[in-house]
Amino acid sequence: MKTVRALVFKQKDVKLYCFTINAMDLEPLCYVEAATRDKEKGIQRVTEVSRLREIGEFLATGENSFLPNNIILNLKPEVTISDDDGKMATLTFPSDAGDYAFVVDGQHRIFSFRDEYRQLLATDVFELPVVCFHNATEEVMGATFVSINVNQKPVNRDLLTQMRAILGLLDTDIDKACIDLIHDLDDDTTSPLKNRILRYPKEKDKWIKTNQLLPVVKGLLLPGGVLHDKTHAERKRILIAYLDAVSHVFPDAWADHKGDTYALIQTSSLQIVFSLLPDIIQRCDFNEGFTYNVSTFERQLVPLADAALLSGWKRSAVEIAISTQSKRAMFLGQLKEVLRLKAPALSPNRE
Repeated sequence: MKTVRALVFKQKDVKLYCFTINAMDLEPLCYVEAATRDKEKGIQRVTEVSRLREIGEFLATGENSFLPNNIILNLKPEVTISDDDGKMATLTFPSDAGDYAFVVDGQHRIFSFRDEYRQLLATDVFELPVVCFHNATEEVMGATFVSINVNQKPVNRDLLTQMRAILGLLDTDIDKACIDLIHDLDDDTTSPLKNRILRYPKEKDKWIKTNQLLPVVKGLLLPGGVLHDKTHAERKRILIAYLDAVSHVFPDAWADHKGDTYALIQTSSLQIVFSLLPDIIQRCDFNEGFTYNVSTFERQLVPLADAALLSGWKRSAVEIAISTQSKRAMFLGQLKEVLRLKAPALSPNRE
């Protein structure tokens, strides 16, 4: 028999109970729809095993791994409530294991404490906050589920990236370097992308999302990337000079902020522009003596300016080519071919 003391509170005419309980004690009391302890296959259908393992591994990573957000349950009638004075109450489960609490929200957090997924010791105390209904109707549970999983907006991915950067939680040093570089492109007064990169939700007049630039910038910084062995200052200088050159070679397209006629400064096109930097640098290595500045970049961008395929980044010419990921990959390959260094032709009299 499991007994807990709970805080009592009301929302409209519904009474709810709030308490904390050791996760290892809570897990045996919970179930999810179409799944009970006797129907393990059912649990597999509604619960992602990979997610259970991820949470188990996360909690074992160190002392700063927590699950502070609350679980939401609906207690079955078999759970009795006593000593309810309107402020506190005692909840009593018939036994220490059984299907007594339907999980409305938090099933992965709860079931990650099962023996096959948990990496914490059974003796470790890891309490979870719980808010529960008692014998609520299916209508109430359905409305609550929809409120949590449908009506509420998920955390904005760009905001999440920003918070991870601020808190020092980015996965690798490369990720941190990429975010710092993207921030500089948004902040630096000499950057052609100044005040255009959307770092936080609802920033006005910004449309280029951080998370959309991150993969292409990361490709430049990873081992083997053209900016890998550069300092942060060099990376920033090269990227700003390159983007300056692009804006000079395609002035009308770069100035078309609304994208009415040209598509250059929409994010999908800029991803392609960043992805072409290795090809432009290779041309600078061969033709400009390893010099990377606005002038050398401009000269090596001329083949793109002359390419009928690109047509100056006019929307009518590139709109279909940049419409999907697979088409963008094909288009990028075609542009790389335009920039490819051609071997000099042999003289007819040369043997």
